[in-house]
Amino acid sequence: MKQPLVFVLIAYATGLPVAVTAEEALTTKSAYSRFVVGKDKGVEFQLEARRIPLAQVLDRIAEQTQIPIHYSVLPEGLVTATCAGATFKQILACLLDHKADLIVRYKQPNEKIANLHNVAEAWVLGSRLDVYPVTRIDCIADAKAELALREKKQQDNAVSQEIETLLARAKSKTAAERADAIGALLGVGRQGDATINAVLEEALHDDDASVRAQAISTLSHLEGASAKTAIQEALHDISADVRRMAVDGITDDIGLLQEAINDSDESIRDLAAMKLEDLMKQHDKTP
Repeated sequence: MKQPLVFVLIAYATGLPVAVTAEEALTTKSAYSRFVVGKDKGVEFQLEARRIPLAQVLDRIAEQTQIPIHYSVLPEGLVTATCAGATFKQILACLLDHKADLIVRYKQPNEKIANLHNVAEAWVLGSRLDVYPVTRIDCIADAKAELALREKKQQDNAVSQEIETLLARAKSKTAAERADAIGALLGVGRQGDATINAVLEEALHDDDASVRAQAISTLSHLEGASAKTAIQEALHDISADVRRMAVDGITDDIGLLQEAINDSDESIRDLAAMKLEDLMKQHDKTP
């Protein structure tokens, strides 16, 4: 299962600084800050800020990462920035438009790896920040990182378009098309996606058994233990194919497997017994 990116999205619609122009005042309603920590090499850290005070951006980063960021006086006004890099320090330098001295203290000084767990705290020394611009900054650590970020955005856009197409096909009047679309969502879907889950949960009650079977398979593999209620319901489906897919989606729930052992279908009983035996062996090995 793909590891999802972790991010915080903060939106503001608060009062505007005195120095804001009329044009800025119109766009500040959509001000936000987003800091992303991922695993794409060269762009492990990504920051996007739109029409937001610098202090608020730093405070939100500190709150999300639990890394203290010390500063005294910061320029007033709003900042817009897009930053990506391999280290936490690169992101801060980009946000500050390289107009402030930065000190980053590491827990293990000899291992300045691209890992937030190794960053102890940071200081912003703003000797040059009095001329900090309230304009757009696009700061990518290097050419490779810029290419990686651009490719990632293209991939994300392509995946989003594919998901939209599949969600539309999941509403097809043809059962085979609905089943194919529901099954294909497993390859592009993300855990916790409310839109996808809503479609899958609706498909669990489709008139066609093949659609229901694909729905419980996709939902259980995307959501894992969170799909327990849906799996439990599917274990009582009139179709053996649906019940079989439900058993296949059980990973570590002994109770559900014990329930499936009593199924009227021999193949389902055998599958449940095999999975239960493997699970019990794993539990026996656990100290």
